[in-house]
Amino acid sequence: MADFNGAKELFRDIVDVSKYIPLPSSEKIKTDLLSAIAQKERMVLLTGEAGSGKSLLLKSIYHQLKDKKDIFYISNPYLEIDYVLKVLKELDLKSHHIMFLDEAQLLTSNTWENLRIYADKGNITIVFATHDVNVKELLSKKHFKTRINTIIPVKKVKQDEMENFILTKLLKNNYNDIASMFTKSNFKLIYKHTGGSLRATNQLMYKLLDVLDYFYKKDPNKINLDKLHNKYIHIAVMDLKATDA
Repeated sequence: MADFNGAKELFRDIVDVSKYIPLPSSEKIKTDLLSAIAQKERMVLLTGEAGSGKSLLLKSIYHQLKDKKDIFYISNPYLEIDYVLKVLKELDLKSHHIMFLDEAQLLTSNTWENLRIYADKGNITIVFATHDVNVKELLSKKHFKTRINTIIPVKKVKQDEMENFILTKLLKNNYNDIASMFTKSNFKLIYKHTGGSLRATNQLMYKLLDVLDYFYKKDPNKINLDKLHNKYIHIAVMDLKATDA
């Protein structure tokens, strides 16, 4: 019996580091970011469109380093800016520290300037995760042009990586029967609707497995467990559009 309801939870749209999938592109980004930290760069931008996986990447690296480095992870610096500035003010100037600021596009210009001043002291690497659209505006500010050491773009994944993303999640959690249902035609259609966004892929897969669970419970004989019919993907897409409307 196919457990579509259980499988859909793998694709719930939350930042859960246990659900990080080491795709080649994301591992390359991790290597670049770890290199920038090792070189004690002062300010690093991790940029990308909404849903490109910046938050999960950042949290994955944080968990990788937290037992070895003096590191802070701030998920919403806009709401915690007083705490952030307090931490920066109290840091030991003789030691190197790391701070990850997610959703940095929410910060005001004055806050960016304050953080730049702290970074200039040379005892901290501040990694800002921000949307692509904010980078051009930020770099246009005179005081940032020569102070951002590294810009690391997080791009949307290609179709083969999206396939790997979906299948790895299912196979890693012993949903082999569900993984075997997917065909190249299915992946092509999913990619068409998600455009390489991991967030959109998670959302569509969650809805698709929810749709399959509904029809399977209603009449198991109507679901071909050997090959997924594209009509269920179309139904899931329509459901998502109806939800967003």
